[in-house]
Amino acid sequence: MATVSPATPTTPSLLPEQRIGVTVAIGAASAPLRRNQPIELWATPYMDEYAYEAVYYPGRISLAEAEANVRTQLAEHNVQVAEFLNDDGPLTAQMRGSEWMARWGCPPWCINDHSKPNAAEWHATPHIETELRNIAADCTSSENARSPWLAAKTVVINDKPQAYGRETRIWLDYGTSTGDLTPAEARQALEAMRGFVVELECLVDQAEKIAADDFDGDPEIARLDREAEDRRIKARTAELEAKADALLAEARG
Repeated sequence: MATVSPATPTTPSLLPEQRIGVTVAIGAASAPLRRNQPIELWATPYMDEYAYEAVYYPGRISLAEAEANVRTQLAEHNVQVAEFLNDDGPLTAQMRGSEWMARWGCPPWCINDHSKPNAAEWHATPHIETELRNIAADCTSSENARSPWLAAKTVVINDKPQAYGRETRIWLDYGTSTGDLTPAEARQALEAMRGFVVELECLVDQAEKIAADDFDGDPEIARLDREAEDRRIKARTAELEAKADALLAEARG
């Protein structure tokens, strides 16, 4: 078992005053821990943010088991954990443990939290996405910033498989639209993208050369042009309104 540092006597008469509302930062280790332990726990000086840090090795213990282990260890030192901070990203079913996987029929890589109200019954991998945000011309910059230009994830639908079977799909997002593809269709999309990238690179090379002749206009001339356009629109609107009024008057006799 991991050792809490600094160590605190556990004799009841020597227990310190109980600490409640403690936060623990926890994360998965990519390699086995010292002495092949499943978890290590230590105190930190960052008391305002989190009082303890813990690492666990997913090869020997799930995240749920690791958190329970930490709670037990700290309780022996009269410390009550309020919450855990996990910087590993979305929890996988494997991190949640075998009981979770059996209950929800979850493959190890699924990151969906099926316990939430109205949670999805399908299973999904973490998604991948471009750093470039959406580039839709009909959206504002802030609207485009809410979603990536391209993103994708694998989804498995296996609700009542005896009746409906099992389906593996790839959901390919492009802006705010989503393509629901079979793996074979996704492979076709991938090949099409590879070919398109070659052509796009040629197009961009050409556009960069053409853009060498671009220049900024005169702001004063642009202002006068906008004012003239506004006057033209107003005059045309007044003309149409006058015709409409004349037709209405004629209809009324």
